[in-house]
Amino acid sequence: MTDPAGPQLVPTSSSRSGATVVFGLTALIWTLWLGAIVSAFSEHELYIFLWCGSAVALWFLLLGELQNPARPALPVAFKWWVLTLGGPLGVAYLLYVRNNSAPNRMSTQSAQATTSKPADLASRVAFLERRVSELQTIVDGLQAGRVTAPSRAAAPPPSSPRPEPVPPPRPPVQLPATAAPPSAPPLQPKVSTEFDWGRTLSAADLMGAKALAFAGGIVTLLGVVFFFVLAVNRGWIGPGMRVAFGGVASGIVFGAGLWLQRRYESTYSALVAVGTGIAGAYITLLAAVSLYDMVSKPVALVLAAVIASIAVAVSLAWDAEVVAGFGLIGAMIVPATLVFQGGLREIGTAFVAVVFAGATIVAVRRRWWILLQVSAVVSVPQALAQVAAADSPHTSIVSVAVAFWLLYLAAGLAFQFELGPALAAAPGSFLMGSAVFAGVSAALLYGQRDGGHQQGIALLAAAAVYLALAAALYRRVREAATLLGALGLALAGVGLAEALSGSSLTYAWAAEAALLVWLSSRVRDARFQLAALAYLTLALVHSAVTEASPDHFLESMRHPASGAPALLAIALAVLVFARVERSWPDGRPTRGILRALDPALDWLRANEAGVNAAMYALAGLATTYAASLGILELCQDVWPGNGIETAFEWGHVAVASAWALAGLAVVLGAVRRRSNAGLVLGFGWLGVTVTKVVALDAATFAQTRYGISFLVVGAAVLAAGLVRELSVPGSVTGEGVSALFVSLVLLLAGALVLVPDRVGGADGNGLAVLGVGVLYTALAAVAFVRPNQRDLTTFLWIAGLALAAAGEEMLVGGVWLVLIYTLTAALLAFVATTVGERRLTVASLVYLTLGALLALGVEAPPTHLLVSRAHPAHGVPSLLFVIAATVVLAWSLSWSVRYRVQAIWVAGGLSVYAASLLILEAMQRISNQDIQTDFQRGHTVVSAFWGLVALVSLYVGLKRKQGLLRVGGFILFAISLGKIFLYDLPSLSSVQRALSFLAVGAVLLLGGFFYQRLSAQFDER
Repeated sequence: MTDPAGPQLVPTSSSRSGATVVFGLTALIWTLWLGAIVSAFSEHELYIFLWCGSAVALWFLLLGELQNPARPALPVAFKWWVLTLGGPLGVAYLLYVRNNSAPNRMSTQSAQATTSKPADLASRVAFLERRVSELQTIVDGLQAGRVTAPSRAAAPPPSSPRPEPVPPPRPPVQLPATAAPPSAPPLQPKVSTEFDWGRTLSAADLMGAKALAFAGGIVTLLGVVFFFVLAVNRGWIGPGMRVAFGGVASGIVFGAGLWLQRRYESTYSALVAVGTGIAGAYITLLAAVSLYDMVSKPVALVLAAVIASIAVAVSLAWDAEVVAGFGLIGAMIVPATLVFQGGLREIGTAFVAVVFAGATIVAVRRRWWILLQVSAVVSVPQALAQVAAADSPHTSIVSVAVAFWLLYLAAGLAFQFELGPALAAAPGSFLMGSAVFAGVSAALLYGQRDGGHQQGIALLAAAAVYLALAAALYRRVREAATLLGALGLALAGVGLAEALSGSSLTYAWAAEAALLVWLSSRVRDARFQLAALAYLTLALVHSAVTEASPDHFLESMRHPASGAPALLAIALAVLVFARVERSWPDGRPTRGILRALDPALDWLRANEAGVNAAMYALAGLATTYAASLGILELCQDVWPGNGIETAFEWGHVAVASAWALAGLAVVLGAVRRRSNAGLVLGFGWLGVTVTKVVALDAATFAQTRYGISFLVVGAAVLAAGLVRELSVPGSVTGEGVSALFVSLVLLLAGALVLVPDRVGGADGNGLAVLGVGVLYTALAAVAFVRPNQRDLTTFLWIAGLALAAAGEEMLVGGVWLVLIYTLTAALLAFVATTVGERRLTVASLVYLTLGALLALGVEAPPTHLLVSRAHPAHGVPSLLFVIAATVVLAWSLSWSVRYRVQAIWVAGGLSVYAASLLILEAMQRISNQDIQTDFQRGHTVVSAFWGLVALVSLYVGLKRKQGLLRVGGFILFAISLGKIFLYDLPSLSSVQRALSFLAVGAVLLLGGFFYQRLSAQFDER
């Protein structure tokens, strides 16, 4: 069958765009009218902004419902219009409804997803018929005296290889036949006395009895308000008649509600009428006191308490949240409407406090959390507005603020007591809100009067209340007491910050941190540790920003140590935190919303050793910083004169020295106790010290000052590195070697800065470099005496000998430098042989190489042999020094025949070269001819000398059967031949050339003769 065509009650998605546009235009017009209505009753722009802004916010919040095709557009628009009348309260209500209805929507959607829904109208009808049939079967069974379950398809039994025997079924129990009970009258639907705050208004709600009842109550209450406003504006009736009419009208409405309740039991109209009467009574009493001064304020407060008691009694007796909502919340809204008649009055705000007390009693007894929440939302703005409007903190306004604060605090505690020991979110939010209200009220009332001292004292008084309640309630409600203590500590911290300044505040916060961690150990509640850490952080930040800022250390100023005592107080508090026991195996589990702190507490418990080490390090840093500032202050006090720049620089030299000694002491202690953490801390601090002297001292201070800092710090780093390496025999460590290298750089830089350019005619820089090299070489000698320190010794003598070689080069030159290098090489070779350290042989070879390069490159280069000059043998002494050192090195190479032979051949070659230069020098001195002629004659003799040496080497090699000598002879013969053909032939005169050829030829003939004769004798043998 097909559905009949008709108008669509639910617009489709295609028509939603038009509905949205119409809704937007209508809402815009109404928002403008709403602003005009509010402006007609009040000249304050704040209320116009609140109501119009709330209307706009509600439009956007309800836009999703409007665009939902399943929701009719008209109820959504009507719902928006109703909520805009409440302004901010409407927004709060809608947000709460959305929050509470989200889980219900999710469960409904999941249920719908798992339920097969009929696809068309026919299947829906069939589904309903089947369900009605099942229900009819159950009803028939009940009437017949038996229980009959609707038929269900039985599940197939599980297959098994051997079915078990099934026991016989029990016979059905026969119930005695009884007469059918008389038909009961049809049940009337009972009106719920509690308003369902969590359910979204539907079209049925907007069109039914509940909607009419609520609308009637609201309109009646507004009518009473508008009547008074109109009566005042037009002067129709006098004040007495106005109050009388208001009281009579409220009594009539209240009595009508009682009569309806008694006559027709629970109905929405009865509940709303009673609530409206109670609210009207409040309005009348408030008008009599605030507008007409017909009742004194004390009497008015008593009457307000009576009305609140009546509202409480009725709502509790009827268990009707609607009565409480209309009576109490409506009464609290009324004083806010008097802003249209000249502003808030203190008596009106006092009425709100009394009504809120009644609302608290009702909400706690019945656990109507929403009622309490809405009461707070209505009362807090009025209380804060009244406090903000006060010109001065006189007794009455302070009393009002204190009353509201204590009411909010009591409401949170009472609700927590009703729920149990575990801290819930609702009362916890009330407790925290009370603390926020106390802080805001103190700021509004006192501000910065007397520099903030009065505000600080007020906050400290509030903190004392919270802490006293925490101590009194700790055994009963441990979770709530902990929250109260945390709130008290927070208020105390802010109060101290306002009441105190400078170091006094740091002292207070540090003392609170120490007290909290001690309290944590006493009551075995680890959550106090978090508060202690918070106060320690506050104290550190305050001290580092104000009285002990980095400027006191980095810039010259008077009294740099003014914040040192505060730093010592922080260090003491940190030590208390590290020393006090903070973990217990039998800790009670945390319940309630404070379970969110468990991850942080578990981390502190699991890393207790690391936290303690960090605390000790922090205490050490604070103490060191305080001591550094004290040293700067002391240098200013003892330095002559009024200047501070020089005293500041020398103070930093003392600070660097103290830091270096502290790091060395930590390394010594760590080595003694074999503590890796201590080593990391000690070397890390020495690294900080090095960074300080390099980045600050060297870049800022005079040369003398930072040079001394370099020497002192370098010496401390050197000592630390030596201690570390000597404690680990057989190997070297990364931190030890790094410290030795850094110390080398620092000592060298400091010595170069402090030593003058000339010292006694010598180069001052050379003396400085040589001195550092000698120091490290001496340390190598000392370390060599200790067993298993070969690697350390090697590092030290490499550094020392390298610096010594550089320093010697800077101090002397020429033959004296060759003498020093070769003498050092010979000495090292002798020591290597004596002590059995072959690595020193390498050092000897390096020094010998330096001497040989200097001798052959500067003192006796090959040009002295090839180019004529007056004194070709000028560099022969240097060659002799090198030859002597080479011989000593060859003697020390007893452990390797190969290396020894190579050294001997090098010495022999240098000897032939030195002899050749001596021959040239001798011919210069013997002959009276010119330099060129004498030089050519000398080369004739050199050629003959080389051939003769080759002949001797060949002969000795043949006689003693030394193959190396024979090969050496042949090589030297080849060199002689090459010389006469490549050098003598083109360079010498004809006579000298002929003599060279004759001499070399004769030697070659003799060589051939001896080789043939001696070889034949070897063959015969």
